Amino acid sequence: MTGIRQLAAVLRERYACGDQDYWMTPLVRRESDVPVGRICDGDVVVFCCRRGDRETQLTEAFTDPRFDQFPIVEFRDLSFIPFVLYHEKFSHLTPVFPILRPDKTFGEVLSRAGLKQLRVAESEKAAHVTFFFNGRRVDPFVGEDRTVVPSPPSSLFLEKPGTSTAEVAARVEEAIESDEYDFILANLAAGDIIGHLDSWDANVKCAEAVDHALGRICEAALKKRGYCVAVTADHGVLERARHSDGTPSLEHTSSLVPFGLICEGLTKADTVIAQGRSLADVAPSLLEMMKLPIPAEMTGKSLIKHTGASYKCVLVVLDGWGVGSDDPEVNPIARAHTPMMDTIMRNYPFAPLSASGPAVGLPNGRAGNSETGHLTLGAGRMIPQDELRIQRAVEDGTLANSETLSSAFRLLRSRNGKLHVIMLLSEKSSHGNINEGLAVVGAARACGVKDIYVHLILDGRSSPPQGAADLLRLLEREESKESARVSVVTAIGRAYALDRSKSYREKTQLAYRALVWGEGRPF
Repeated sequence: MTGIRQLAAVLRERYACGDQDYWMTPLVRRESDVPVGRICDGDVVVFCCRRGDRETQLTEAFTDPRFDQFPIVEFRDLSFIPFVLYHEKFSHLTPVFPILRPDKTFGEVLSRAGLKQLRVAESEKAAHVTFFFNGRRVDPFVGEDRTVVPSPPSSLFLEKPGTSTAEVAARVEEAIESDEYDFILANLAAGDIIGHLDSWDANVKCAEAVDHALGRICEAALKKRGYCVAVTADHGVLERARHSDGTPSLEHTSSLVPFGLICEGLTKADTVIAQGRSLADVAPSLLEMMKLPIPAEMTGKSLIKHTGASYKCVLVVLDGWGVGSDDPEVNPIARAHTPMMDTIMRNYPFAPLSASGPAVGLPNGRAGNSETGHLTLGAGRMIPQDELRIQRAVEDGTLANSETLSSAFRLLRSRNGKLHVIMLLSEKSSHGNINEGLAVVGAARACGVKDIYVHLILDGRSSPPQGAADLLRLLEREESKESARVSVVTAIGRAYALDRSKSYREKTQLAYRALVWGEGRPF
């Protein structure tokens, strides 16, 4: 695999200037000042990333004939293959791994019962309380309303460490006061957003802002009567700001997450023994509180002993709020003033839940993420995640036998086209990893594909902020394989290639123009 050493050298030069992988503007390989390995008609592109929220914008630019966010090439004969179905709007594409959509999710159960429900989140997490919570379905259920509060621009995150948490809480308070809804789902996104930033003060202030918003919601629900508030998180990140060696911890964690239930008449004695329990148990617990039958498809079990009256429920997801160390030098939550969470843990039913690894359908040791967390919360059961399905296919060799890939490779040979593999340069991101991209390269080699171009997305979140240059060594084992010409030709920061903030012109366009026209810093 050529181009690795040259790219590593340029990356180290950029690091010396203060650049980081996440925000790395495109680096493009050139020979004799001509861009190499550009995506053209007749080629096949395999987008080896998974999840959906961050992959959608770039996929639109390549596959939506009505795309008008910025100038694009009107490809007539380009095959674009996503690893998974990122969004229902891409149903005309054939993914390598078909989507799994669980039935009888929490939202569907409420809708079939004729109940009204509201989903509230800031824009950074809108898809999580809708698409993912509904079992990967775009359209709302009958009786489901949605409210999206704009997130502040990323340039203001440090100035506003609560992001739009207060505004989300205000919408929930209004909905409780209206008494219009039987169920309200709210995501307080700040913990996940700010937890990825290397700022201790911002992390502490974030925890306090989230706790204050939670307090407002709980106060409104208790004042209204007839309501219970369930509090949990989708994964951890905010609870660990530093590793044991003192270096910043900016990635998701495998921490347990809180589950608390605030309701008049409930005490800690109403908690079921919760050892080994997970996010899959939250939906059955809420159905228990609402006195609705738990469908057989939900294999989770209720966490409470409640047998009294039925309640309207508010589920508050503290995005990224894990159960961490009590050390206030490591855990910003432990340093912060969090009276509401302290009260819940002390006086109400409370249990830590697993939100990572096999408990939520991920590989062993894998940290949780927002998509997995909300999908599990809504499904009330463990759903095998795409990462686990893909990992198994890579390990047992079935990926190489994928009919979707085999058909694409045969097509390439018939029209003498080139293969482009877009892959994440990371070992543990929930959006993809190196082994998955290399498995596609290996499958293409086995099918006789001769020209393979690799386009790297640099991580900087689940990997160190300046870790890409070192991770490139994992690609060097491909250099000894001479059956095909494999070249690394592009490297782009995740902020641009996997933007989800709708910054098409400012971010997605830079990635697209690098891939198609070779625009970027040369190596």
